[in-house]
Amino acid sequence: MTSTRTGAHTATFREQYGCSFTDDLTATTEAATAGDFKQATTLTGRFTAAAQHLHHSVVRDALAAGWDWWQIGDLLTVHPQAAFDAYANLADATHAPAQQRPHLAVVCTAGLVAEHDMDTAHGIDLDDLDPRHSLTTDPTVVRLRAAAQLLGDDIWIAVKLPGEYEGDDDLDDDAAIRRWTTVALYPDELGWLREALALNAEEPDDDDEDEDLEPLR
Repeated sequence: MTSTRTGAHTATFREQYGCSFTDDLTATTEAATAGDFKQATTLTGRFTAAAQHLHHSVVRDALAAGWDWWQIGDLLTVHPQAAFDAYANLADATHAPAQQRPHLAVVCTAGLVAEHDMDTAHGIDLDDLDPRHSLTTDPTVVRLRAAAQLLGDDIWIAVKLPGEYEGDDDLDDDAAIRRWTTVALYPDELGWLREALALNAEEPDDDDEDEDLEPLR
């Protein structure tokens, strides 16, 4: 495998677009000075596209240097899964966050309150975790909650450790709307989750409690 020198993608950007970038800046300034604001605005669109290209070049260099999705996420101040979703196409043969750090992987299941019942098999309610827990910034959690709010629906999101459920396989339509694997940011965040799941497993289901009731006479 041929290694890429550090900063190669960013350096290539400068070699290819450095001069035109400077020329466009000069042309934009001249257009604005002349009062041709339409032309100046048009030229700023080139800067937006170029800045995005440069941004991607820096991320590609970080990935080529061996950074994982936690480091990329920290660099961009986003959740590792959000970083993967946005920039995985910039890396060759990269692995998802849950594969990079499987000890931080969790499985989430979401359902509509009006249509789906959340049971112990799904895990514990995400709302029972600290509101500052990193799972609240998982991109799928954010999207589902935003969509539910927009539609005026109530949803639940349950969290459990990987094991019985991996991905969306064997998820019945009448059981939930989505199941996915994501990650927590830190090992400490899974400590309370493990404790809560253990307590959850010890508590009998409502159905079991109903079976123990004496019938009315």
